[in-house]
Order: sequence, then C-alpha cells, then structure tokens
Amino acid sequence: MAPPLLFGIAGMEESMETRRREAWTDRNRRAAGYSLSEILVVVALIGIFVLFGGPALGEAYRSYKVRTAANNLTTDLRAQRYLAVTNRATRTLTVNRVDHSTAPNQYSYLNPLGRTMTVTFDGVEIENTSDTSVAFTNRGATTVTATLNVIFSMDIDSTRGDRYTVSITPTGQISSAYSTYTP
Repeated sequence: MAPPLLFGIAGMEESMETRRREAWTDRNRRAAGYSLSEILVVVALIGIFVLFGGPALGEAYRSYKVRTAANNLTTDLRAQRYLAVTNRATRTLTVNRVDHSTAPNQYSYLNPLGRTMTVTFDGVEIENTSDTSVAFTNRGATTVTATLNVIFSMDIDSTRGDRYTVSITPTGQISSAYSTYTP
C-alpha cells in the first residue's frame, strides 16, 4: 500500500468521501425498521388503552344518544312554535310512547312543506305513560293547561342512568333539564 502522500490531495478527498458514504449507509441500514421488542411494547400499550378506554367510550356513546334525543325534541318543539307564530296557524307535534314490545319510541310533526316527519329513538326510552300532543297557537302558547313533561331516559351502565326532562309550559316556553338515576 502506498503512503497517502503518493495519492495526493485528490486521493485523500476520494478516501474521505468513501468513508462518509459508508457511514451514512450503515446509519440508514440500522434505522430502517423496528425491533420485535419495540413492536410488542407498542401493541401492549394499545391493548391497555383499549382495555380501560373501551367501556368509557361505550358509556359516553349511550349518554350522547339520550342527550341528542332530548336536544332534537327541544329543537323541533321550538321550530314548531316559531312556525305557528310566523304562519299564524296552529302547529302540532305528537310524542308516541310505544311499549317495549313495539319499540322504538318516536315523535312526529308536519314540516313546513306539509310532509310528516317521524323521529325514532334507538335504545332511548320515553317514560311518559301515554301519547302526548303539543299544539302551538298562532301566539306561541300551547293548548295544554299545565306544564307538560316528556322524559327521555337510558341506562348508561349498571349503576347509572341518564334522564332528560323536556318541559313545555302553557305559555309556550320550552326547557330541558338533566338528571341521573339508579337503574
């Protein structure tokens, strides 16, 4: 092997470039993938998150369903009241409390185009004992003489249930209240 002085400066630069290229290739070769132990740790962590987070997500979904049912009824009642005042015509919304053998529970009303709209609930119970109709007059009041309550409920788990009470007063005020119960 010849001493480095025989190659000159060009030879030294070429030798350094070769070493850099080899070092870069080694680094990339080592970083190309994950080891089996790293993958197993990640899979174990995901399993722990699913184990503890799964039931909480299920409870949150059931709670969301009952809250959404109450919010939808409240919104539709307010829309019917608004349409009654705007169009100077009586508007009616009917809540059907269907027994457990013919579920689901539902409510229906006429939309501004005259089509019957029916909203059903999957798993959410209406606790009223009979069908209920709410008619709004052209002044925004209702035809009922006392405050009317429509109660939505759903068992969230074995220790807690969510309940929303939608109240309609004779003057046409509509409100919703939340509470919990033990199933």
